[in-house]
Amino acid sequence: MQTISSFAELTKHLQSVNERKKLAVANAVDSHTLEAVLKAVESGIIEAYLIGDVAAIESPDLFESASSRFIHVVDAPEVKEATLEAVRMVRSGEADILMKGLVNTDVLLRAILDKEKGLVKTGSVVSYNAALEIPAYHKLLFFTDPAVIPSPTVMQRKEMIRYSIQTAYKFGIREPKIALIHATEKANTKIRYMQDYMEIMAAWRNGEFGDVIMDGPLDIFLALDRERGRIKHVATPVLGDTDILIFPSFESANSFYKGLMVFAGAEMGGLLQGTEKPVVLTSRSESVLSKFYSIAMACILA
Repeated sequence: MQTISSFAELTKHLQSVNERKKLAVANAVDSHTLEAVLKAVESGIIEAYLIGDVAAIESPDLFESASSRFIHVVDAPEVKEATLEAVRMVRSGEADILMKGLVNTDVLLRAILDKEKGLVKTGSVVSYNAALEIPAYHKLLFFTDPAVIPSPTVMQRKEMIRYSIQTAYKFGIREPKIALIHATEKANTKIRYMQDYMEIMAAWRNGEFGDVIMDGPLDIFLALDRERGRIKHVATPVLGDTDILIFPSFESANSFYKGLMVFAGAEMGGLLQGTEKPVVLTSRSESVLSKFYSIAMACILA
């Protein structure tokens, strides 16, 4: 498999596979979600199950599409009812991917985390894993976690790193380069999160993460900008060519990607991992493209 370096290449790859994944959308009544789902259906990568109030879902755009035979509506007028039904479909195997529609995140997470009817095995770490396409960067950039775990423990960070590595492998990256991001490249145990990074680096040296290249702590210049990184005269094997960024906190990761989307024209695809099946969990303010890319990312991981 060739390395996938852009969302366009991801879409092309999924189309070449010629296998539609089944997507269950919880309360699929908001326009951005419906547009993204329709785009994914017309691209040939999913078959959609739209769960929610039929009166709010039905629209000419959806059902006049040439691909409308791949769109099904499941009537569930109440938000909670629609959410539980979407989770049930994914858990039972009737669908491969769960997607958040117009549902509060806490409502969806409660359904996903339900011990008897949810999508998370006991002891699993649920985290958010994402990819950014940035006009000024030469390939897709994976990063974690901008949304779920505020201050990860070392154990949680290790799981987040493993999820990112598994994702990178799915994109054809044979030896992912990982940067543990901080405000400085100078290790100092008095600075928050530095001890975590030092333990993770020790685990990597002992072969815990497999066939990857890792370095940290590093700042963004060293991780992503070869010229600025060279000026700093810091020897690092990931200089300006990082595949995966691990952030110290979800505040820093969240600010990083949103700033790039607002000011640099970046687009993001992201989903929950640690669940039995991929969960597309996007903000209501995300663009149609970002929602579509999130669906595509879930398809390659499903």
